[in-house]
Amino acid sequence: NKAFLFNNQTLSNIFWCLISGGGIWSAYEVITLWAYANGLLPYLEYRSNPWAFALLMLVIPLIRHVHFYFVHRLLHWKPLYKLAHYMHHKNVNIGPWSGLSMHPVEHILYFTGALVHWVIPSHPLHVIFHLQHAGLSPAPGHTGFDVLEVRKESAGLKHGSFYHYLHHRYFECNYAGDDGMLLDKLFG
Repeated sequence: NKAFLFNNQTLSNIFWCLISGGGIWSAYEVITLWAYANGLLPYLEYRSNPWAFALLMLVIPLIRHVHFYFVHRLLHWKPLYKLAHYMHHKNVNIGPWSGLSMHPVEHILYFTGALVHWVIPSHPLHVIFHLQHAGLSPAPGHTGFDVLEVRKESAGLKHGSFYHYLHHRYFECNYAGDDGMLLDKLFG
């Protein structure tokens, strides 16, 4: 649908996603990698502890989902919502570019999950994976309501997140989406 691909909201989403999102993502990555290179952060060497290295790589998506949930709830606090998060919620009918389309303040908070590697011994590969997971994960979760018809025809292949669509539509529900974390139920 050409109207979906090239309307003003989509162009705005692309701008905020690439300029603010890409810039702040890059800043976190550059500063963290510089800190590793200068011996300022606790370092986990693969050869000295391959099990811890592998376990941390497997746990990063869980860490990121829990961090996302709490940052997302924080962003729905009225002062932060009015300052920053309102921009992300302009997208009622979400699309892939809307996932990382955020106010710079929201990007700063969103990517703070990578700061866990400033505290626990990690490797630069862990940080790169963590930031890529955070930077790229919003796109599939924001593929849009229009793919629900495709979902029915796709023999079980998952497209988008209907639950996150509901969050964009009805606002005060489904903060974590349908990622299986059950955080929404746990915290009411």
